[in-house]
Amino acid sequence: MNTRMRSDQSGRVALFAALAVLAFFAAIPASMWLARPPSDVTQAERLGAELGCTCGTCPHRPMATCGCGFADGMLARLDAEVAAGRTDAEITAILVAEYGNGVKITPEGSGFDLLAWAAPIVLLMVGAVAMAGVISHWRAGSDPAAPAVTGKATGGESAVSDTGASPSRDATDSDRYRSIVERELDTFDD
Repeated sequence: MNTRMRSDQSGRVALFAALAVLAFFAAIPASMWLARPPSDVTQAERLGAELGCTCGTCPHRPMATCGCGFADGMLARLDAEVAAGRTDAEITAILVAEYGNGVKITPEGSGFDLLAWAAPIVLLMVGAVAMAGVISHWRAGSDPAAPAVTGKATGGESAVSDTGASPSRDATDSDRYRSIVERELDTFDD
């Protein structure tokens, strides 16, 4: 019976892990689709939302929404480059050369940038699967329907009693809990 419970638990953990991986790979295209810019936005507005303020006092807000004076200067530079007829890639390259790589809010989609954005998500999913396994293992250890260990058998192995008919769970649990509470209360009386 104990082996069957473990295989059921490992099956549940494997199913949870598969669903988590599937959700991760479904969330990426969905988030990219939802994050696409609207078609009625100007080039300056779109780039102002994609490039961040690098003043050091703001929490890396997009230039278009940052209210500091440094962001106003960056927006003026962005407007000048748009007025000059430059492409998005050219404007981004100019601003990266002037303000550093930190001006980009979103990762490039390859190399270390992608790893830096994907690693926390992957690690959270691995942690969730590990927690599910640990909780499942704990629940199996405290399963009231599990057979009780009665003592030592010959050869040093534990003997397991599985009589099939268990006493009334409510009566034995309430007696056991009552004795635990009484012992705890006795320690406070001293």
